[in-house]
Amino acid sequence: MISRLAAAQSCACHWPPSADSHILPFSTPGPSTCLPNYYRCSSGTCVMDTWVCDGYRDCADGSDEEACPSLANVTAASTPTQLGRCDRFEFECHQPKKCIPNWKRCDGHQDCQDGRDEANCPTHSTLTCMSREFQCEDGEACIVLSERCDGFLDCSDESDEKACSDELTVYKVQNLQWTADFSGDVTLTWMRPKKMPSASCVYNVYYRVVGESIWKTLETHSNKTNTVLKVLKPDTTYQVKVQVQCLSKAHNTNDFVTLRTPEGLPDAPRNLQLSLPREAEGVIVGHWAPPIHTHGLIREYIVEYSRSGSKMWASQRAASNFTEIKNLLVNTLYTVRVAAVTSRGIGNWSDSKSITTIKGKVIPPPDIHIDSYGENYLSFTLTMESDIKVNGYVVNLFWAFDTHKQERRTLNFRGSILSHKVGNLTAHTSYEISAWAKTDLGDSPLAFEHVMTRGVRPPAPSLKAKAINQTAVECTWTGPRNVVYGIFYATSFLDLYRNPKSLTTSLHNKTVIVSKDEQYLFLVRVVVPYQGPSSDYVVVKMIPDSRLPPRHLHVVHTGKTSVVIKWESPYDSPDQDLLYAIAVKDLIRKTDRSYKVKSRNSTVEYTLNKLEPGGKYHIIVQLGNMSKDSSIKITTVSLSAPDALKIITENDHVLLFWKSLALKEKHFNESRGYEIHMFDSAMNITAYLGNTTDNFFKISNLKMGHNYTFTVQARCLFGSQICGEPAILLYDELGSGADASATQAARSTDVAAVVVPILFLILLSLGVGFAILYTKHRRLQSSFTAFANSHYSSRLGSAIFSSGDDLGEDDEDAPMITGFSDDVPMVIA
Repeated sequence: MISRLAAAQSCACHWPPSADSHILPFSTPGPSTCLPNYYRCSSGTCVMDTWVCDGYRDCADGSDEEACPSLANVTAASTPTQLGRCDRFEFECHQPKKCIPNWKRCDGHQDCQDGRDEANCPTHSTLTCMSREFQCEDGEACIVLSERCDGFLDCSDESDEKACSDELTVYKVQNLQWTADFSGDVTLTWMRPKKMPSASCVYNVYYRVVGESIWKTLETHSNKTNTVLKVLKPDTTYQVKVQVQCLSKAHNTNDFVTLRTPEGLPDAPRNLQLSLPREAEGVIVGHWAPPIHTHGLIREYIVEYSRSGSKMWASQRAASNFTEIKNLLVNTLYTVRVAAVTSRGIGNWSDSKSITTIKGKVIPPPDIHIDSYGENYLSFTLTMESDIKVNGYVVNLFWAFDTHKQERRTLNFRGSILSHKVGNLTAHTSYEISAWAKTDLGDSPLAFEHVMTRGVRPPAPSLKAKAINQTAVECTWTGPRNVVYGIFYATSFLDLYRNPKSLTTSLHNKTVIVSKDEQYLFLVRVVVPYQGPSSDYVVVKMIPDSRLPPRHLHVVHTGKTSVVIKWESPYDSPDQDLLYAIAVKDLIRKTDRSYKVKSRNSTVEYTLNKLEPGGKYHIIVQLGNMSKDSSIKITTVSLSAPDALKIITENDHVLLFWKSLALKEKHFNESRGYEIHMFDSAMNITAYLGNTTDNFFKISNLKMGHNYTFTVQARCLFGSQICGEPAILLYDELGSGADASATQAARSTDVAAVVVPILFLILLSLGVGFAILYTKHRRLQSSFTAFANSHYSSRLGSAIFSSGDDLGEDDEDAPMITGFSDDVPMVIA
């Protein structure tokens, strides 16, 4: 066993003994203390705690297997102390006195009631883990955070799988394997992570070429434990990993497999040249350059040739880029082409070349003369210095923007002398011009010329592409304006660069309609007025019918702590309840929350509560089976401004007062406090004065002649990302001249000089008025009493008045007053 070998290595033994002595191996003294989780043998050597009392004698003296609990009482934690002493293989607890096995000393568990068995133990190792690592509880190892709560025991004490909450749980696929078929497709299979909720999780495939740092992503839109990759480059080594995504949480993993994709069909061989040997008849010699992209190991070449007027092709093999075709008819025109062969099959054919088998007749190559060139054009002239009749020319322009493809443009001309201007070229790009002449005797050898256009090469567009439903892909990109872009797409890597589908637009976005349930590669480039460099390709997996995104997600109402959102079902008139998953990402606090709602309605409305006033959120809605999502970003309403902001001027300062926000904002806590800012219009500066939890704030050291604007708002949080609305107050009461305190004192004196006399006059006027009224009242009362007494009749017991008393007239219509008696009230008739 490896563990026993490791134990043997912990003791130093001298061997072999001398021939004339009989000496047994002996152990050197061990260390005075052992590392944590190790047991010290009586001989001084150290063995692991788990080896103590395991039935194996790991210590040389066997002390690790002595004083072990018997099977009958294996669960007994201790034995009573005999005669107050423990033997040499036991440790004595003091309070209360009892004996425990030595192997329980410093094992991390308190076996003595007073904890003496864990006192004065060697300290744990000072292992320090990095910020993105988890330290095992025993301090023996550090693991990456993605291995925490991933279902695998990575710490020896199993602490990495303890106390695993939903937030900490990491789902990692197991047993990731791959196979490739003859068509070049790579099939990935894996095992589902333990306890993974398959209803709300899907798998994403990440891949990159070995040596690259950026991972490309292929969304499977599925919770099936297999997928097929059709978009990889042939004969290339990749690193591939599969990650789990549950709702808005991606479970990262660093575990990947390395695979080599099968060989593909090679590109066409280049620059095929034909010639006739001088010493033989009926023989054609051909040679060519290998393909730019072989996509595998070239096993051989296939050379085909055909006689003029015949529809039959004969063929022969060539082990290298040279061949001789023999036994041909003399004075006959033959056409020849060549293709490379890999384990995948025969690749693309080269350009066909023709030659007539006439002994001693040699066709020279044409002359290429570059007349001029600029940023997007070049001009050249072709001529032939020979008496052989020239019927025309074939010109190829080659260039390359990346390592995936050598691009070509072919031009055909008639006539013996040719001058031509080629446009729609790209600035600062190297072009190779190859040309040959077509004559009555066949095709001439190739002539070459190289030109670098002037100017600065335009940058490649940056493309983003995503599936928006079963058959539509939305493409957006950045790049120059006032040009025409071409969008190219295919279902395999080779088709993308050899025979892609395409469409054009002058915009920077386009929706492309494709077939269902396929993987596509997209790229975009400028095609007019020049052939620009292409973007990097983007892989898109079309969405199955059952994984369409919700439609028309929008906000109905936004409050301080709640938002009402609304959306339509992915398809019309659902016939069953649809489970929607709603993820709310707090963009400020960097936290996530998830909700679920079921509905079969075509329109769904949902209220999100417990948001923060002034917060910023990213809301994502998708079907519970991890469909494509719809998302919006919202900002909740901020806390309102404090009411009744006022200012009071004191001798050498001013005081700001306002009403508590808690009176009208139930979501505001006074412990949050307020912050005060000041704007000085004279100096055009804004200053932060401070914060307070009170409803007032003292401001000093204001300058004369300056106008100030004060603002009070709920204190900002998270680096001023969450703030309340400010209450604003303009203050321009400070004059010019003396300082503020002197002005205030003078103003107070002036006010007192005016207000005090006015108040005194008002009080004096009120006193005089009351005295006059009282005097008149007393005089009127006395006069009336005397007049009434003069008309009193003792016989009648009352006073009688008439309007004619003083005149002596008897007027029946005059009013009469009776009364003033003790029991009859005064009556006016």
